[in-house]
Amino acid sequence: VPQSHVEQGNNLGHWVAYQQRRPNLDQRQLDLLEQAGFKWNGARTALLDKRWDTMFQLLLQFITKNGHCDVPQSHVEQGKNLGRWVNRQRRKPNLDQRRLDLLEQA
Repeated sequence: VPQSHVEQGNNLGHWVAYQQRRPNLDQRQLDLLEQAGFKWNGARTALLDKRWDTMFQLLLQFITKNGHCDVPQSHVEQGKNLGRWVNRQRRKPNLDQRRLDLLEQA
């Protein structure tokens, strides 16, 4: 979306550019934007990849400790809500193949 694009009187281009650089999007907001087909810039993609990899490592630790990947939705690991993250991964319709393969191998 070009930064100057206006939709129904709202500067959609400016809003999209802001989402690209916003550091405090929560996981729900990220999921909604991704489900809408939102394309991230390089810096944001690297940050999202790092967040995903961190959560995946926590999942591997949970599996090692518990012998399964049925993480209760309310389960928190190292201050991060692993249960909610696992639940979202299971429901994501557009999970990329690399991540899907990693989850299936876990």
